[in-house]
Amino acid sequence: MNLKEIIGAISTSDTARIKRARIHQGWWRAFVLKQDPGKHPRDKAATICSTLPDQTAGTCNFITEEIGRLAESTALEHNNFKNSAGIMEINRLKTNLLSSQPLCFNFFGLLALDHELGLRTAQHFFPEITGFSGVRFEYAPSPRQIYTNDNSAFDVALEVSIEDERGLIGIECKYTEPFSPEEYRSPRYEEIYNSSSNFIASYDVLTQSKFNQLFRNQLIAESLLQAGDYQFTRTALFCSPEDVEAKNTGTAFGSMIKSGFKIIDFFEYITALQKMDLDPSQRKNTMMLWARYMAHELSQAASTEY
Repeated sequence: MNLKEIIGAISTSDTARIKRARIHQGWWRAFVLKQDPGKHPRDKAATICSTLPDQTAGTCNFITEEIGRLAESTALEHNNFKNSAGIMEINRLKTNLLSSQPLCFNFFGLLALDHELGLRTAQHFFPEITGFSGVRFEYAPSPRQIYTNDNSAFDVALEVSIEDERGLIGIECKYTEPFSPEEYRSPRYEEIYNSSSNFIASYDVLTQSKFNQLFRNQLIAESLLQAGDYQFTRTALFCSPEDVEAKNTGTAFGSMIKSGFKIIDFFEYITALQKMDLDPSQRKNTMMLWARYMAHELSQAASTEY
């Protein structure tokens, strides 16, 4: 059996870590989903192993059909709201196995659909939490002029509470993509920065390109507090345990603010869920998360052919 032919083409520009993740998603597509390779995102005449065919994708990019339906309805609602930050590309959401956006729904859709599980999960990482009321995807407060006045958004936001105080946990999710190399500055950013007592590092340091994405997330959190929308906020970086660069950047960023920032990796998250008293369906779904995003040993034989 020629596994390489079954799994399909990869990108020649991938780093070693991205290449390994792409091959694993190609393996998942071929042997778990039993789907052919889909279109290359940039070269429409070519196929690549880490996408699904448009015509057969359906909800296959998600670990359950219910999460797939949640993702599509959320994207439609988001795109129809005129003040939304950015667009959720429905085709990419449904067909790109390597994208971080379907990853967000796969991991946190479980909590969106089961608030009791959401509370237990939030409490594992933030023990002070006493209530959980929902999950928002690609969330940016509106009108943007009151907040960061840009297109910044949390990939995922957990709506929580501590007794009678409302709070929000804003999460930046990374799978294989690096932090944006662009450096953003604005007068509104400086206003939020100067009105907050949570920053230790200077504005100039925080706006450096490697910290800028996490800094902008923190600015959303600080602006929500300043506007009085929430009584407390937390922020987090959610990434692969193998993404050393992201974790190092997150650790450095965390030392630049006084409190409220946490790094959570996929393994920690899945482990926390698996230690809970779950019903058989919930337990199966946590195992599917592990197989989909972490179990590279399952696709090891295939990876040796590339």
